[in-house]
Amino acid sequence: MAVNVTVLYPAEEGATFDMPYYLKTHMPLVTEKWSQYGLQAWKVIQLLPGPDGSKPYSVAALLTWESADGLGKALKSDEAQAVFGDVPNFSNKSPLFLMGDIVGSS
Repeated sequence: MAVNVTVLYPAEEGATFDMPYYLKTHMPLVTEKWSQYGLQAWKVIQLLPGPDGSKPYSVAALLTWESADGLGKALKSDEAQAVFGDVPNFSNKSPLFLMGDIVGSS
């Protein structure tokens, strides 16, 4: 069963995020390091304020994996250190990770 990982970067005061670096350097690094574990695709979304006008997060990355097993192996791999170690190069805040099985789509 396919798995989705949503990575959310906070929009709190003082938070910085370098979108050009993220798109041109970090996400290609993610692809290079984790495709072997079943990373199938990714999307990056520049988030807008919600209906109430609040904007708790500025950026979301959606990563689709072949399986939870592959995701687990990627997170425990030596390559994970390179991926997570790159975060300070584009953000001064730690992201929130949401992971789950894809149970429906259109």
